[in-house]
Amino acid sequence: MESRDFSASEESESIAYKVMRTVWVPWQRERRLAREQERTIATRRSACLDAGSDHAAVLRRDGGVACWGFNDYGEAPPDGVDGDFVAISAGSVHSMALRRNGNVACWGLNVFDEAPPEGVDGDYVAIAAGGRHSLALRRNGSVACWGYNGNGQAPPDGVEGDFVAIAAGGRHSLALRRNGNVACWGSNDDGRAPPDGVEGDFVAIAAGGAHSLALRRNGKVACWGRNDDGEAPPDGVEGDFVAIGAGGAHSLALRRNGKVACWGLNDDGEAPPDGVEGDFVAIGAGVFFSAALRRDGSVACWGLNEYGQAPPAGLDGPFKTPEV
Repeated sequence: MESRDFSASEESESIAYKVMRTVWVPWQRERRLAREQERTIATRRSACLDAGSDHAAVLRRDGGVACWGFNDYGEAPPDGVDGDFVAISAGSVHSMALRRNGNVACWGLNVFDEAPPEGVDGDYVAIAAGGRHSLALRRNGSVACWGYNGNGQAPPDGVEGDFVAIAAGGRHSLALRRNGNVACWGSNDDGRAPPDGVEGDFVAIAAGGAHSLALRRNGKVACWGRNDDGEAPPDGVEGDFVAIGAGGAHSLALRRNGKVACWGLNDDGEAPPDGVEGDFVAIGAGVFFSAALRRDGSVACWGLNEYGQAPPAGLDGPFKTPEV
């Protein structure tokens, strides 16, 4: 009798193990892979919209770029920029757009060659515009840099590596390695760009004025750098996020449900603590303003609007919201 009880117990445990192995584990794995894919898609969508210091840009459906905000240096021409672009990036006072053929178009202030009018030729797959420097990710995983390099943020010989994403801050740069770690170079004041990098299982990165963000595979956000206004809490930010944005002294994160979470400086309403409701697919953080692209192709803006960078009514569009 005891032997039969033992056998029955063993059989029950065996069945439970088989159920877990054949049903529960695969389901969990598929669920995790689906969420990772969703974050990858959201990160790529983020290339459709970006906010600079006092201007912003978004991809039009025809492949051109629409711009608004401060334009004293030609960084945001009201009529936009025509082209067959697949990604845009807005820096302090310059802008960039990635052509479908891998070349980069530039416009705006070019004092430090951060935005050469003739553009930059290459086989690039991603771009990032910083304070006064620019980055472009080559297809082979290395990073090309140009513009101001006073803090080592844009070494003329570039940065070798097997990178999959890049981000440019005020005076620092980040690149996401294929293994999920983050490489950093440039100014490390306040710990924004530790020379040894930051280890983690990250899937996206963002660089602000003096702080950095990285999106973990589990949807949480890691932060480092200046935290004077709560823009980069050392313990990170809990949530099930799919995209991130770093501004002058505030941060944004796109929730899976399309809402935007905000933290950091909110003197001009750029980071309302309760977040922003909406069905958003991409976000951009400027110095004192924020922008978000809705699923229907319109743009919402909040924060300082001194130069028309954050019109309260937003922009109707419809602008590009690619499903990738």
